[in-house]
Amino acid sequence: MRSLVLGGTGFLGGAIVDAAADAGHVVTILSRGETKRHLPAGTRVLQGDRHGPLDVLENERFDFIFDTCAFAPDAVKGLLRAAGPDIRRYVFVSSISAYGDFSTPGLSETEPVATADEADLEVARNVAPGSRADAIAYGPSYGPLKRACEIAAQQMLGEKAILLRSGLLVGAGDYTDRLTWWMRRIDEGGRIPAPAPRERAIQLIDARDAAEFAVHAAVSELSGVYNVTGRPMPLSALLEEAIRVSGSDAELVWVDERKLAEAGIQAWSELPLMVPAMPSFRYFMQVDTEKAHRNGLCHRPLPDTLERLLRWDRLNRERPLKCGLSREKELAALS
Repeated sequence: MRSLVLGGTGFLGGAIVDAAADAGHVVTILSRGETKRHLPAGTRVLQGDRHGPLDVLENERFDFIFDTCAFAPDAVKGLLRAAGPDIRRYVFVSSISAYGDFSTPGLSETEPVATADEADLEVARNVAPGSRADAIAYGPSYGPLKRACEIAAQQMLGEKAILLRSGLLVGAGDYTDRLTWWMRRIDEGGRIPAPAPRERAIQLIDARDAAEFAVHAAVSELSGVYNVTGRPMPLSALLEEAIRVSGSDAELVWVDERKLAEAGIQAWSELPLMVPAMPSFRYFMQVDTEKAHRNGLCHRPLPDTLERLLRWDRLNRERPLKCGLSREKELAALS
């Protein structure tokens, strides 16, 4: 089986490369050559930019394509035209952000989802070439554009398109640092403000589990849309397990959202895993994942994810994190 991975030097893309190689695939990645990553033996590298001419794919044939870094429909269409019609399955990594509104619990794959409008497409056209692989560059248009990518794939490939609406990906190498900040801060010990209530729902998935499902979905020739994340758990269960894994003396101090706001703390960016207190985000971490689980999505034990993340972070403590609380705001919340 021959597999092409776009974004194969990235976080999820790299995990897909590993999972496909472990499954016996002949793996090729399309890379601009800007990011270095250890690749499994035998992995081929084609140098090219998906946003430019893709002549490098002209004489290539693949059974499966795994696309982790398309953020606008033109990127999907250009790739699929270059790859040709003979692929068995195209696995597109979308996002649960495509739903847009999470005021209803348990959103499933049958929920109507709005696609990008002309304003969103204009945003995509105006993203600087060097930022086209950065989700943040698309701002509020990110979700609608992901839906537009899904539609483009289905229009061109029909049942050959597998659309994975990914939730919060975590693990060693996570470039967002949302769980990494918690692991590092817990490992440092002491009193830590946590967003009450303790039973606040959280959904996340180890990137390796998402990658293994992507490969399984392709080989099994599944079709359609799948929500790919974990089942909801209390935030307290996640953080208390992180304390146990780290062996630190960290103490969680559960602080009311109103007091956190008074301390000037921004949900999600400054206090990771805390969803903004807005009706449209109320059930952001409670989407329905039963379809994916029925079709083979599996999860490794939580301690496995946390222990590996902690080992990786301890080797990279000099690396500044992209999110998290300053000590000044921590003290303000604790006071």
